[in-house]
Amino acid sequence: MHRPEKIQDYFPYVAHRLKDRSYRRAARVCTLLSRRLFAEVEVIGLEKLVRRRQEERRQGAATINIYITRHLSEFDWQELQRVLAGVDMMTTIQAGDNLFIGPLDPVLRHFGGFKVFREEARLFSPDWRAQLWYGLLDRLWRRRVLRQLFTAAGMKRRQPLIVNQTLARDIYVAYLHHLITVEGRDVLIFPEYSKGPDKKVKYGRSYSGRLLEFTPLIFKLLRDINKKTDRKLQIVPVHISYERVVEDQTFRTLEQLKSNRVTKPFTYLVDYFFNYTHWLYQQKRGRVVIRFGEPLPLRKRMDFRLRLHEEVRKHVGMLQTVFPTQVVGYALHNDRNVTKGELVRRVEKTVRDLRQTPADLRYIENLPAADIIRSAYALFHMHRKRCALLYDPATAVYRVLRPDVIAQYRNHILHLFETWHVTDELRKIIGIFRDSPEKKSF
Repeated sequence: MHRPEKIQDYFPYVAHRLKDRSYRRAARVCTLLSRRLFAEVEVIGLEKLVRRRQEERRQGAATINIYITRHLSEFDWQELQRVLAGVDMMTTIQAGDNLFIGPLDPVLRHFGGFKVFREEARLFSPDWRAQLWYGLLDRLWRRRVLRQLFTAAGMKRRQPLIVNQTLARDIYVAYLHHLITVEGRDVLIFPEYSKGPDKKVKYGRSYSGRLLEFTPLIFKLLRDINKKTDRKLQIVPVHISYERVVEDQTFRTLEQLKSNRVTKPFTYLVDYFFNYTHWLYQQKRGRVVIRFGEPLPLRKRMDFRLRLHEEVRKHVGMLQTVFPTQVVGYALHNDRNVTKGELVRRVEKTVRDLRQTPADLRYIENLPAADIIRSAYALFHMHRKRCALLYDPATAVYRVLRPDVIAQYRNHILHLFETWHVTDELRKIIGIFRDSPEKKSF
């Protein structure tokens, strides 16, 4: 296989195929699915961005929007892209290579997804069919008996391109620079990450429901690109709040599948199947709120907001909309059994505490505790295969059947009670010249 001479030669393996007009038809399909899964999707704060983009287009230029959001559900990117398609502001979407499975590869690219290699990859072709076929043959070639048979038949082994972590990082940096500087595309990034016991960095959805740390590398890279391009860049904080996350009950299964070498390749096939058949089981659809925050322009000169990843994380977190499910999840703590009277008291206290935060409380603020509990229970106590909470009227006790699910909703709003990190000016200045310890991860 011909070895690429330039980093740009790898672009076909990772590139998106977003075409604004063609995506509008796909957005209609996403809208039908969204109506099946969610009772309502409310969008707040997008009007300002639309008006500014329209004014800039009339002037022949446009500021590049880098949308930064937390990642709670597989439907985050779908709902955001669907909403942005409605105002002709579709964005490219950073996505891990584990999501580009077989025929889903061209679908995700068509929706604006571009591939980021998380682990070592063996590349045979930019086309998913050829990649699948040659990948299968490559596995067979590794078996001695089959290798001898293939050789005797005069077959030649197709040598793959090996992408290691260093090359993967170089491809990502070059392609992100290309998207912003050359194509002038908006970009949607999910910067949350966590570290496992083996110190391995994990990106993607927050299975715990917590607002995770944001990787500093993304923001350092954006600053570097901003200094080299003539285009204007701004970071747009976004928060998608779910009354109930579609796949909240399957996260535990996904972790089990990932931990097994045999089942790991099928993890996201199971994930997709669960997500897109969930509407068959749910008895009540939850609400969704998408909030766009005030843009943070990136300066061309030295920016003294050094810990930009922490600043943006705070802006994203403060856009939280609180639903009854999160209040009840927080009030239940980690208890398996709570009496009705005790839960009412806890809910009332939680609401009082939330009033001290800047979170959006309109879905709970004027509700008595009993109504908040009743609303949450309707979503937690669904089909027997999806039941997380059970109320026993004989004993007036709420029993938690799925602690892992209930804990997620407690964690959705946990960051609202954090003491946010504020650096002093001296640390900011010192930090400008200090490389991030996460600079080798993205």
